[in-house]
Amino acid sequence: MTNTSYIEAEIIDAFSGLVDASKALDLSRYCANIDKDKFTGLNADGKVWHSYDDLEKVISGGFQMIEKIVSLEFFNVKVTVISPSTAILVNEFTQTILLKNADTVQQSGGGVQVWNKSEDGWKLVSIAASDAIHRAEAVF
Repeated sequence: MTNTSYIEAEIIDAFSGLVDASKALDLSRYCANIDKDKFTGLNADGKVWHSYDDLEKVISGGFQMIEKIVSLEFFNVKVTVISPSTAILVNEFTQTILLKNADTVQQSGGGVQVWNKSEDGWKLVSIAASDAIHRAEAVF
């Protein structure tokens, strides 16, 4: 296995841990995948997170509203290794969630994650999300 293939496998493994934490609605385990000092990102609504605390508020609030993840699937997953300590993962997803108020929500979209290897292993330093909502006025 080449060094690039090994890093790709490590990122897929780290991503799988993040997905498992999401499905379990385990905020602590989900957040353990994030570099709290270096994090910044972009939410699907176009708002930026300039810190881990900004992201944690969104994730915590969302997890509290969910009764159960009915389904969560990822496809078109690709890892691009930038260096031995940096990689980018892109994906598309679909999910169905059951809220505590008994409403069911279906979502789809895509994501970009920047992973950085530290002494603690691979950690997320950036996330960007996109909703797959048709926007007639979109230019691109």
